[in-house]
Amino acid sequence: MTDDPDAPPPSRRALRWWPLGAATAMLLTVALCLITSWESIRSGHPAYWVSLVVAALGAAGMAVWAWRNSPAPERSHGRRITLRIVLVVATVVPATALVWLRPLRPDSVALRALEDGKGVSVRSTNLVVRMDPENPKTTGLVFYPGAKVDPRAYAHILRPIAEAGYPVVIIKLPFNLAVLSPDAADTVVGDDDDIDRWVVGGHSLGGAMAATYASEEHDELYGLLLYAAYPASDMSDRTGLTVTSIFGTEDGLTTVDDIRASMADLPPDTLFVPVEGAVHAFFGDYGPQAGDGTATVGRGFAQDQIVDATLDHMNRVDANG
Repeated sequence: MTDDPDAPPPSRRALRWWPLGAATAMLLTVALCLITSWESIRSGHPAYWVSLVVAALGAAGMAVWAWRNSPAPERSHGRRITLRIVLVVATVVPATALVWLRPLRPDSVALRALEDGKGVSVRSTNLVVRMDPENPKTTGLVFYPGAKVDPRAYAHILRPIAEAGYPVVIIKLPFNLAVLSPDAADTVVGDDDDIDRWVVGGHSLGGAMAATYASEEHDELYGLLLYAAYPASDMSDRTGLTVTSIFGTEDGLTTVDDIRASMADLPPDTLFVPVEGAVHAFFGDYGPQAGDGTATVGRGFAQDQIVDATLDHMNRVDANG
């Protein structure tokens, strides 16, 4: 049997497999992300799914190019090694980032809280989840989610705030990272003629970015609410701001020592509310979190205290209006 005269030589076929392998790895990564996090991707900020589309198109283009135009075997050994390194880096780095950035998905209790009822209507757009009471007060809450957490995971713990009459807006962030859009609250604060006073709040990294936002003067911003979070810089001289910091005593990510160290960076009249036995993941409903502590109380018991402290904060801001 004779060899196919149209087949590329073995050296050319070997070079072709590197870009084909890289393209296949990227396509499998995109498929993994879609299979494991489809609902969170579909309902979240467009940045993540746009990145998946770009990655898939890039991988498909690489595969087509490799099939039609495999590298010439006459290239030097050094150039072939360089090409392989570039392909590996160009595949591994974005693929790892896409997998790492997969959102922490909301539990069923959070999803149920997204249903209309009990005097609250819920609306989701590409940029926010809104909970609007039938008879809203003129004070509202805009909330930054924690790092990589699906914004819907906060629906359950914030739903009672809306049921008490306070409009709640949970921001959808690029790649679910508040650090990429610390001024995201600008799209909400001052943009609703029915709200005279806003509280900005957030969980963990989202709380840190909420503090960064609140450290500067904004019309209609009167409160800062921190869930297991502390400011990234000193804002102790910020006036005209009602601040509450709620934290869990068993939190393994934002520890009690972290909160104590942050006290000097917040206004002197800040109210600190410890939730005994609570951990980091109790401030939302997205399951356990790596590196967290061990809870010594039930989730429901802890969340009742978080809700009570949040309502107290909102009532104080509203009463000062």
